[in-house]
Amino acid sequence: MTMRPFFQSALALAFLSLIHGAALAQAAAPNARTQVQDVVRAYVDASNKVDITAAMELMSRRPEVSSVEDGNITRGWDAIRQAADEMLGMEGRFKVAVGSMDVTLLGAANALVVAPTTITIVDDAGQTVQVKGALSLVLERVQGAWKILHEHHSIRAEQ
Repeated sequence: MTMRPFFQSALALAFLSLIHGAALAQAAAPNARTQVQDVVRAYVDASNKVDITAAMELMSRRPEVSSVEDGNITRGWDAIRQAADEMLGMEGRFKVAVGSMDVTLLGAANALVVAPTTITIVDDAGQTVQVKGALSLVLERVQGAWKILHEHHSIRAEQ
């Protein structure tokens, strides 16, 4: 009695499973990229509206969550929320526009987003100023939803 046909069948089945798994991963990647981009857009929209509750719902609750803005580091969800609350009353004073988002999937549960930004600011005299900058975000998938684990905003030094 020979086992060769069994091993050939098992090998063929394993090969087909690998191909199928790779195809599923490739099909899932565009969906994950779209989901991540949607979270970034929702985060920017909430920030522009100074909707602190909506913005904070997109942030991870992990103790390691962090925010960096022009050299200032804030760690922890409560500290980030407290810093965000300082923006209350600033509705309409600024608008962040995000350019092309580069999304790099870092496995199935993490992603890196890097994008240029333009911030339009209305000063106390009613003058409008635009500054160029960038943002980078690290997101993690938590119970099926993408959450921001780290955010970094900066503007160009010459501005």
